[in-house]
Amino acid sequence: MIERVVRASFFYLLAVLLIGSLAGLLWWVLAKPPAFTIGDDLGAIITERGLAQVFNIDIWFVLIGLALGLILGTITWFSYHRLSWPVVIVAIAGAVLAGLLALNVGHLLGPYNFAERVAVAKPGDLVVMDLDLHSPALLLVWPFAASVGTLLFAIWGRVRPRRKSTTARVISPTAD
Repeated sequence: MIERVVRASFFYLLAVLLIGSLAGLLWWVLAKPPAFTIGDDLGAIITERGLAQVFNIDIWFVLIGLALGLILGTITWFSYHRLSWPVVIVAIAGAVLAGLLALNVGHLLGPYNFAERVAVAKPGDLVVMDLDLHSPALLLVWPFAASVGTLLFAIWGRVRPRRKSTTARVISPTAD
C-alpha cells in the first residue's frame, strides 16, 4: 500500500514538473513580447499594437493555465481519488507548483533584464520587453482549473450508474 502511494506520488510529481516545464516553453513560443523603440531623447516608445501584445502575454498564460490545469486536475484525480477530499489540496499544490514553474521557465527562455537592455540602447534601437506576468493574481488560474478538473471527476463518479450486483437478493414474503 505504501509502495503504491510512493510510486503514485513520484509519477505525479514528475507529471507536474513536465507539465509546468512544457507550459513555460509553450508560453514562450506563443506569447511574443512587444518591442519598445528608443527615441532620440532616449525615451522608450511603444505603439498601440505593442500595448495589445502586452495584454496577449497575460492572456496566453491564462489560456495555457486553464487547459493544462484541467489536465493536471484530471491526473490528480486518477492518481489520488481514494484520498477523498484531500485530493483537492494535492491538486491545488501541484497546480501552483506547475504554474510557478511555467512562469519561471518562460521568463528564463524569454528576454529578461529589460532595464539593463534599455540602459545600453541607442536611439532607434528596438528593445523587446521581458516575458513576464503583469499581475501575480493570474497564477491563480492554475489551481482554479485543477480544482475544477478534480470536481468534475468527483461529480462524475457520484452520478454514473453503478454496476448491478450479481448476488441474488432475498425477498421476504412478509415485506410490503
